[in-house]
Amino acid sequence: MKIYGTSIGHKFLRMRRIGAPVPLCIILLLSGCGGGGSPAPSSTSNGGNPCENGSASYTPISAPITATAAAARISFAIKNDGTLWAWGTSANGQLGAGAATSSVNPIKIGDGFTAVSASFGHSLGLKSNGTLWAWGDNSFGQLGNNSTTASNVPIQIGDSANTYTAISAGLNFSLAVKSDGTLWAWGDNHFGQLGIGDNNIKTSPAPIQVGSGNGYSAISAGTSHALALKTDHSMWAWGDNSFGQLGDDTTNSSNVPVRIDAGESYGAIAAGYYYSLAVRLDGSLMAWGNNIQGKPANPIVTDHVPTKIGDAFSPDMDALSASKFSILGSRTVYFHSLALKNDGSLWAWGDNIFGQLGNNNPPTPSPVPEQILADSGYAFTAVSAGDDDHSLAIKNDGSLWAWGSNSCGQLGDGTTSAHYEPRKVSR
Repeated sequence: MKIYGTSIGHKFLRMRRIGAPVPLCIILLLSGCGGGGSPAPSSTSNGGNPCENGSASYTPISAPITATAAAARISFAIKNDGTLWAWGTSANGQLGAGAATSSVNPIKIGDGFTAVSASFGHSLGLKSNGTLWAWGDNSFGQLGNNSTTASNVPIQIGDSANTYTAISAGLNFSLAVKSDGTLWAWGDNHFGQLGIGDNNIKTSPAPIQVGSGNGYSAISAGTSHALALKTDHSMWAWGDNSFGQLGDDTTNSSNVPVRIDAGESYGAIAAGYYYSLAVRLDGSLMAWGNNIQGKPANPIVTDHVPTKIGDAFSPDMDALSASKFSILGSRTVYFHSLALKNDGSLWAWGDNIFGQLGNNNPPTPSPVPEQILADSGYAFTAVSAGDDDHSLAIKNDGSLWAWGSNSCGQLGDGTTSAHYEPRKVSR
């Protein structure tokens, strides 16, 4: 069963955008695991596929870990030998393990990987030879294989002559930067999030070049908008702009990239659930867009331009992450953000109903960035905010840490018990 169809998926997004409560039947259909509300969700059904209840034969993933990605009840890690591992739910085959069953045990997905990006239902990966791979749901052509047929194993997109340097999986759409600096997009385009200048093309099952220029270096795909950086450190945005998440001081959507905050230089970007984050090269942490309950950490409902919320943050793409989508709760949208400072300290803000902030204080949210493990002296190198309920981070010794909900084993500790502080899950 496809969790997303065109009508249900976009009806849901439009209802959330105007602030209307979402009918419980739609929530249950989208989530598979039922509505949220408890800070310690139990193991439940996911898309018709039962989540495991823990494993007596659990074997933790071994360190060192070089890359990680969290999405809706699923986690990925790449080890220093290039092997890609996954655990959590697989209702749409998004584990990439060849089956639609979940796993609390890390499963090896493939070899030779250097990067992974995950979203609700599908994932992307890059190999060391620059080839692009995709797996999971394909209802909108988000796998880029010129079809809408899902795949529960990684499939190569294009051929080995086309090499890529950056990837990002959004909600039902995908972005990638080729080695020549050109930007490519595919999947859902109902809100202009492909950036191809044509709203009449509602979906594209194969990569289309965004514009005719090059010079792109980094990308981040959110719920229905996207951000990009160029090699000159300029920042660009496109797609839905209902909450000012493009940062151009309007709420007018754009189906082509527009430059944001001209004159400023950026090093990291993160597109989330109708909000955006970025870090300037001088360490300024900026936020704009949807700010219900202060989740992007500014005490107003929306900001239509980048607004400073912190200093001394790392301008590294791996050091900034925003939740892209929420599938829990009948009236409340859950999303949170993570960032690292230059000293490797870990900071979190936003929703905390499942302990996803890691401050051992669920369900209390934080409207401003707060330091996690403040007295530990630990330094981290990468973070990833799961779409609604858990978080991952890599410590500078290569160990993997996880916290938040664990309803489908997404924390990777062999159980389905939630943890409200970061816990080491690699050996």
